[in-house]
Amino acid sequence: MIRRTRWSAHAAGAALLCLWAFGLSAILSRTVFERLPHLEDELAYLWQARTYAGGNWVIPTPEPEDAFWQPFVVDYNGLRFGKYTPGYPLMLMIGVWLGQLWIVNALLAAGAVALVFRLGSAVFDPDTGLIAAALTAFSPMALLLNATLMGHTLALCCAALLMWSLWQIERRPRPLIWGVIGGLALGLLIATRALTAAAVVLPFAAWSLRRLIMARHRRAVLIPLAALAACALPGAALIPIYSYAATGDPFKNLYTLVWSYDRVGFGEGAGRSVHTLEKGIRHARYDLSLTAADLFGWQIGTINDAARLHLTTRSDYYPHVGVSWALLPLALALIYRWRALWIALWLAGLAAWVIAPHLIDGGRLARDPMFAYIWVAAALTWALLPALLARTTRTRWAGLLMAVALGIVGAQVAYWIGSQRYSTRYYYEALPALAILSAVPLGWIARGRLRGAVYGLLAAALVYSFVTYSLPRIGVLYRYNQISPALIEGVQARRDGDRPVLALVNGTNVRWRSFGALMAVTSPYLDSAIVAAWNYRGATSDEVRAQILARFPDWQVIELEALENQAWFVDERASE
Repeated sequence: MIRRTRWSAHAAGAALLCLWAFGLSAILSRTVFERLPHLEDELAYLWQARTYAGGNWVIPTPEPEDAFWQPFVVDYNGLRFGKYTPGYPLMLMIGVWLGQLWIVNALLAAGAVALVFRLGSAVFDPDTGLIAAALTAFSPMALLLNATLMGHTLALCCAALLMWSLWQIERRPRPLIWGVIGGLALGLLIATRALTAAAVVLPFAAWSLRRLIMARHRRAVLIPLAALAACALPGAALIPIYSYAATGDPFKNLYTLVWSYDRVGFGEGAGRSVHTLEKGIRHARYDLSLTAADLFGWQIGTINDAARLHLTTRSDYYPHVGVSWALLPLALALIYRWRALWIALWLAGLAAWVIAPHLIDGGRLARDPMFAYIWVAAALTWALLPALLARTTRTRWAGLLMAVALGIVGAQVAYWIGSQRYSTRYYYEALPALAILSAVPLGWIARGRLRGAVYGLLAAALVYSFVTYSLPRIGVLYRYNQISPALIEGVQARRDGDRPVLALVNGTNVRWRSFGALMAVTSPYLDSAIVAAWNYRGATSDEVRAQILARFPDWQVIELEALENQAWFVDERASE
């Protein structure tokens, strides 16, 4: 007899939200980003994915070396490789094989929504889980990043899967399989975004250690946790394996081969002009001002000219007041009830710790590297207290979710630059935790007689923010960095039959933006239908030109000229 599983209304609603996340990722990747990389990071990820798809970690540097340069792709000791850790490029490799790059982040977006629903439902209740899934699916931050070729959607999905696995490890009578699943998620998260992985795993590592110490049957607690750690090792090992293949040194930071200062930390050697705690806190304030709007699309005001200018050119304070955090105080009050006063004092202590370095000794502490490390360690430790001191499952998991969100922000203080262009993407992996906590007040109301009103008003608010905030906010990135299919279409229009095309770009003062779209269709192996090559000595020099042409005998040559961020076909200039 076949046993049928009956879906609840909540599960059906979550499934629709997963389809929404998948569909919007597909649509926005086509309409806004035109299925092309718009940032240097995306170009490098794509280059690495194509290299891996060809069966290689690294490839020999082609000659002439600079003719086939791409941003964040490194030439070192005769080898060429991307600077990024291999986690996301390995996933994007699937899109390369399928010939549909967009599908990777679209599937991960749907998976993330499903995981948020399951975790929110398990920790709190199905209404909270469904509302959290809706907040995640409609988040402007998510809609934007899910439509790109950035690795943050993979990192978010891995973080959500890790948290769901750790919940199951605590609750299941036979949790070993969840230890394996959680370990694989953690390993892939490390291989994708190691600093984020450290921030996400720290609260759970601290709680697991406390749980192990307090357990009567330590073996039952230890086995799934050991399985998790063991299964995380292969993913984490991808970083030193890749570094060894690229440089011969498994501990080499490949980021520093592009910019010597591109590393996490404080003081000399970190940051473009020496990174300090003062700068880290300043960047956090700037980025959090945009996160407050981008998280759920709730702000005072509309996307006006000032906001558009900020979103495309600036990285300081966002000109509008975001209120996406508005439900969090209510959530903490409902979860902790009479203990909410202690949570308020805990948050006040955290705020005082943020302010203190700027007030003591004339602000010199905020510029002292040793104190900066102490400050970050103390802040992350302070963030753990609600989880470690909690007495119930709900308050403990609320504390863990808060610690994840605070930990991601705190850890990024140690990095020398903020991020706002593709939303505040360094904070993106905090979205599941913040969505679940923000859903608690609405879920509490929905469990009463006002369920219909809650869901009706929520749906109206989500649609309103999608139309008035998300679409114009994401739309400002249409053809950002002057990237468009125009050059590709121009090459195709000039193409002679099925012959492969060498797009020869002539110019001495050329930026990647000028022919970034052609870079995006150029294979690392230089065997694609279109290969872009830069004649960096300019059209008046025959030396580099002759070297390039010698590599591509019998190919059709289509010539372009470029200056800084602009490129045009030679026959267009001739016809003017």
